[in-house]
Amino acid sequence: MKRWMILLILVSCQLVAAAQKGLHIERLFEGNVVPQDRMVETRVRGRSLSKYGLTYFRSLRFKVKDKEQKEIRRLLKQDLEDRTEQDYETSSDYENYKVFLQLPSQGSNKRMLCYKEHYEQVLVIYMEGPNASFDTLEKMSNK
Repeated sequence: MKRWMILLILVSCQLVAAAQKGLHIERLFEGNVVPQDRMVETRVRGRSLSKYGLTYFRSLRFKVKDKEQKEIRRLLKQDLEDRTEQDYETSSDYENYKVFLQLPSQGSNKRMLCYKEHYEQVLVIYMEGPNASFDTLEKMSNK
């Protein structure tokens, strides 16, 4: 019984690790741009997400430094280059920089990446599920 439980845990860890695969921004989630000890990470799976039509939610929150900011924006730009204009929205002004990116589906799961920067504070959200969309993000943020 213990072997099956350990095997199940290892398989679920692999699925979580594969969520952002194929994206340039994956380096951020791995802790290769901003050290993980400076980030607050949230991962959610299961029933609490079902009311939003999601199966997986992951967010990173951190304070960014200039060099890191440039690298993150470069990675985001690379992820945007292969998309059509309907797949993403960007906005920026003096205080804010935002990117909302609809990613290619994996099976029946839609995938979404959101990046919000306000001065030096950054929030990055990755979510997937049958209803992952711009509207889902708005519902989750209670706007």
